[in-house]
Amino acid sequence: MKRWMLGLASAVPLTTLSSLPAATQAVAYRAPAARPPSVLADAYHISLESAWPQLGTPDGACRNGGDEMVRGMVTRQADGTYEGTLDRTTLLYFCGAHAAGGDSCELVLEGDGRVAVRGLVVPDPVSPSGSALRLSWRPNAHHTAEVRGACSADFKHSIREMYLSVRHGAEFALPAAGEGLRERLENYPWIVEIE
Repeated sequence: MKRWMLGLASAVPLTTLSSLPAATQAVAYRAPAARPPSVLADAYHISLESAWPQLGTPDGACRNGGDEMVRGMVTRQADGTYEGTLDRTTLLYFCGAHAAGGDSCELVLEGDGRVAVRGLVVPDPVSPSGSALRLSWRPNAHHTAEVRGACSADFKHSIREMYLSVRHGAEFALPAAGEGLRERLENYPWIVEIE
């Protein structure tokens, strides 16, 4: 009986030793742990400047493009999203035909007002903080727009209504609290500055 106990007692350390390299290998080949996201700020000042293509005729008589700026403060909510009201100013140029077989015309849209924004924090492995903000905005009821030019009244009305109702969005890296970031976005025609 003693012999059997001794055999069992010596088998346990041998089993442990023989399984040790396998356990070590499992740890060595495991995928690296995800980087924990940095602490995000309670509020960010955001500035989005359009990086739209500027197109036109060589003589400058016909211009398509313009500029838009959306800026203001967003604050973190209890559910982890960010919300705020940002200022938006727009100068938009259009030149071309707006209907099949329609005549070419030009118009200018000038817009000014505030937009309600909401941002969802999403994981982003290339962001300095490990997170990105998926931001969307829509004009509030008091946003204004003036459309002028040689295009038809119906077309100008449609452009104005679209400008005052369409939801826009962009996604960009979030810096950690106390840091700032400026970048031209790859998948959206915007330059973002956030601090």
